[in-house]
Amino acid sequence: MRIFNKTIDFCNIALAGAAAVLMLIMMLAVCFAMASRYLFNRPFAFIIDYTAYSLVYITFLGAPWLLQLRKHISVDIVVESLPPRIARWWNVALDLFVMLVSAVVFYYSVTLTINFYVRGVVAIDFLTTPRWLLLVSIPLGCFFLTIQALRNAIGGICGPVKGGGGK
Repeated sequence: MRIFNKTIDFCNIALAGAAAVLMLIMMLAVCFAMASRYLFNRPFAFIIDYTAYSLVYITFLGAPWLLQLRKHISVDIVVESLPPRIARWWNVALDLFVMLVSAVVFYYSVTLTINFYVRGVVAIDFLTTPRWLLLVSIPLGCFFLTIQALRNAIGGICGPVKGGGGK
């Protein structure tokens, strides 16, 4: 089990690292596109399309890492007002809900991505990008989100009581 956890931790960090690199490339590409347009009157219109696609990649590649660190959006004011025991089970229930939603999105995004790949569907953009290439980050991210949510739920059930101030 320890090897499995280390492997998932490594994958989460690698996906987040890829999202960070993609964000840096996206920032440089937008700066280049603006400079080329205003300084040389040579716009690169395809950069706008790929910037939009990069935002999807960044979201789904970084999400499992954020869930692992528990730095995602949560309503702390509610959880902190609960007694520790209730807060623990509340977090377990939320982790199981996230796991369920992520698993459903994973399933449907895999079927859609495979469907687009088999049919050769392309996006109507500047360079006619294959649609499966635009969607592949969704099943990848949701797969690791599902696993991480399950790990969080198991940790909440088996781990020490924490969270909730009972104030």
